[in-house]
This record gives sequence, C-alpha cells and structure tokens, in this order.
Amino acid sequence: MIRSFEGARGLAALLVALFHLHLALFVPFIAQGYLFVDLFFVLSGYLICSIYTERLTQRDQFAPFIVRRFGRLFPLLIASTIVYLLVVNGVAFVKNEAVARGLTKFSSGISAVPYTVPTLAELSATVTMTHALGLFDRLILNSVSWSISVEFYTYLLFAAMCLLAPARFRMVVFGMLAIAAYIVTVIASVVRHDCFAAGHCMDVTYDFGFARCVAAFFLGALTWHAGRGLGQVNDRTRSRLQWIALTALVLIFSLVERMPVLTFACPLVFALLVFSLERDTGPLGTLLQRPVFQLLGERSYSIYMVHPILLMVLEPVRKKLHQLPGGDALLLVAYVCIAIWIAGYSYRWIEAPWRGYFNRIADRLTPRRAADAAPRSQVRRRV
Repeated sequence: MIRSFEGARGLAALLVALFHLHLALFVPFIAQGYLFVDLFFVLSGYLICSIYTERLTQRDQFAPFIVRRFGRLFPLLIASTIVYLLVVNGVAFVKNEAVARGLTKFSSGISAVPYTVPTLAELSATVTMTHALGLFDRLILNSVSWSISVEFYTYLLFAAMCLLAPARFRMVVFGMLAIAAYIVTVIASVVRHDCFAAGHCMDVTYDFGFARCVAAFFLGALTWHAGRGLGQVNDRTRSRLQWIALTALVLIFSLVERMPVLTFACPLVFALLVFSLERDTGPLGTLLQRPVFQLLGERSYSIYMVHPILLMVLEPVRKKLHQLPGGDALLLVAYVCIAIWIAGYSYRWIEAPWRGYFNRIADRLTPRRAADAAPRSQVRRRV
C-alpha cells in the first residue's frame, strides 16, 4: 500500500464532505471541494493499473477482478441508500408530526413535507449501479453515489481494454480514452452546464459523469505507466514536483472564481501530484503518512457515502447554531468529528466484512496456473 495515497484519499473525502456543508467557503480548497472527486478517480486509475494491468491478460481473470471491485463498492452503496431513505423519511415524519400538532411553522407555508418513495427505475438503476450513466435528469437518492456508478463501469472498461489491447499498444489506448473523455467532459461543462457563467466547471455528474471518470481514471493509469517508463526519479525531484503541484492547486483554487477555465487543469495537476507521491517520499508524502490522514484514508469511502445523510440530520441544528456567535465553527468541528466517528462504524460493520467476503469469492474464482502450482508440488515432494 502506498501510504501517501491513502492519506490523500482521506483528505479528499473530507474536503468533499466540507464542500457540501457550505461553510468556510473562504477556504479555496473547500469552496471548490467538488473537484477532489477527480483526485479519487486519478488515484483509482493509478492503483488499479498498478495492480491489475499485468494480471488481466487472460479472460479467466476478468471475473475475479470484477467480483473484487463489486465487493468494494456495492455493499456500502446499498447500505447507505437504505439508511438515506430511512433518514429522509424519518425527518419528514418528524416535521409532519410537528406541523400536525401545531409545534412549528414553515416560513414557506408548506403544510406537509412529502415523503421520498423511490421509483422502480431509481431502485433498479441503483442496484445495477447505472444511475449516473445518463438515465436520469438529476441526481437520485444518495446524491454522491453518482461517482460509485461511473467508477464501477470504468473498471469494466479498463478490464476490457486490458484483455483486448496488446500490451505494447495499451498506453496508446489509455491515452486515447483519456483524451476523448476529457474533451467530452469539457464540452459538457461549457455547453450543457454553461459553467463559465454558472460556475463549477468539471462538475458533471448524472449526465456526463462517466466521461469525467474515464478521463481522470485513465490519466491515473497513464501516470503509473509514465512512472515505469521514466525509471528512477530521485527523492529531491519528487519533492520539487510536490511543491509545484501544491502551488498549482493553490493558484487554481484561488483564481477559479475569476478564471473558470483553470478548473480544467485540475486532473492534470492531480496526476502530477500522484506521480510525486508514489514513493512515499517528500514533505507532502511524509505529512500524508501521519496517523490522522491514514485514519481518514481508511474511512474515506464511508466518509464520502455517509456525509449527505449526516447533513440531513444536522440541518435543524445548523439553523439554530448559525444564529449564535461561533455557532458555525462549532457546527464545522462537530460535523467533521461525527462524520469520522460514524464512518468508523460503517467501515467496521459494512466495508471491511463485505469486502473480505467478496474477496474470498474472487480467490475461489481465480484460476491456478501451472507456474503457481509448481512450488507447492515441489514442497510436497520434499515433505
């Protein structure tokens, strides 16, 4: 495991969660925190490519790969969706009861809060993880799960390319996919979402989120290949690259409100950052290996998936705290602490055991090669 990557993933998950809180927006990394989803994708592309690009050479390796990826994403997706529906309808029930008993009033004049009942299409799309492949004109249910949908099908695309493309052409294929998907993402941001006027360039989700993921994922895969092609890069150079990437990110995030076009450079800068961290060296690499960032990294997926649910629960408290001196700061600290705490239980009860379960299935599906069996037979003969 590259510990710097684990820390970077944890920090990215926390920044995305803080972005959705809509507080401390004077901090550029929080105000534009949605962009750190692209860091997830770049990291995923690098790691998946580093582990599987040489394994996915035979068709019988496809099933174990997909089972492992499915087990990584699906259980928490379903669990968080169920909890989301329970919480959103529980909040609606409490509000409706309060209105019925004359305990509160809504300034909007709404007498009742509607309950959220998912349609068959929404349930089917969530179970098949297709809900962010352009099937809907909005985000559905647990809104952040759009990225889980597109990442799973990007895994499928990666595996297909590994099996179909000869090894010597693989970088070319990955590059073509990254460029084509990047162009689609940019066009969708500028034309479909009018991001130069509305802001949030690159923030394509339910409609063109798959292109966004493919672009960043295969950029990450290219980053891994580049690292192998360039050979040994000394620690001093990597430290300099970390400072360059960090400086570039600070400038982009600080100036993006006035120059939205800078947003489109983020995936490239994230790739440079990932390349600089791959040896767990340098000042930033050392920082990200601290226990607090490793804890965030371990719980990053859970933090990402549970924070929208936590926001619903905290919404009534938020309105009251906002009226108090220092209330927003208190809410910010409480939100972070509670999100990390809940994510710990989510990781322990859902992520880890179900991932282990699906990994065991994948192990049984993994074919035993003659080369793998030879040492065992030799050991038996010695015994």
